[in-house]
Amino acid sequence: MNRELPALFRLLMVMLAIMVLPTVALSEDAPYRKMENIRYAESPGTDPDLQSLDVYYHTPKHKSPVIIYIHGGGWAFGDKADVYHKPDFFLKQGIAFISMNYRLRWDYQLIDQAEDVVSVIDWARTNADKYGFDPEKLILMGHGAGAHLAALVATDPSYLSFRQLYPGDISAVVAIDTLSFDIPRVMHELGNFLERRQHELIFGKDESAWLAASPIHHVAVGKALPGFALLYVADNEATMLQARAFAKKLSSASADAIMIPGNDKTTDSIDMDLGKEDDNTSRALMTFLKAKI
Repeated sequence: MNRELPALFRLLMVMLAIMVLPTVALSEDAPYRKMENIRYAESPGTDPDLQSLDVYYHTPKHKSPVIIYIHGGGWAFGDKADVYHKPDFFLKQGIAFISMNYRLRWDYQLIDQAEDVVSVIDWARTNADKYGFDPEKLILMGHGAGAHLAALVATDPSYLSFRQLYPGDISAVVAIDTLSFDIPRVMHELGNFLERRQHELIFGKDESAWLAASPIHHVAVGKALPGFALLYVADNEATMLQARAFAKKLSSASADAIMIPGNDKTTDSIDMDLGKEDDNTSRALMTFLKAKI
């Protein structure tokens, strides 16, 4: 009998076990887990991947705030895997991290995408005990189109009402470099030809639809709104002007708003660099978030 066979068998079993365990990464202080491709909703006829999320979390010992990240991609492209440095960075700050996919245009509508964001908020609250989330400290974060969706869901309560939720259920919103706080302004003033064409393809030609899809249109005195951190590319005048106008409207409605410039950034790098150790934008954002959580 070959005596090496049992040892080889045990080695193969260990390797197999490693392959099927949840992905585990290390932070400076403690390991964290990554669970991939969790279904948060099941809409008939929808590719399961489009309604799935990845969650990065510490082994539940105490409740931690949680970020829900909504990728960019012009409402029609992108994937939840594009998180770059964010999970490592925020977990080191004691914040769990969820990255979500959502139903994409052209097969679906804006209302479907907003409903998916709300479904993930509901999922995070429902699964708070399992993953160690604090359901009272939930942060929406998005880049580009994802920033628009985060801001729209947080300002227009009709979307949150899908799951009997309210703007007060969101602690803060982080909007990373979006042109789309005020869509009529894109169409009439700030957008170039390609940007106007893209917005027309996504939002149509009806100005009433543009207003309904514009977060700035839903900000009003007396509404209970979360605080907003508006990250923008400093060299992009259009996104800077959109962020400035949105921040002014939020402040006039007694909502907290801070503008964080991305100096020497592009619309891609302001998102990709978020969480780098030497990134000043990340440090400024954490100062804001610590005040909210």
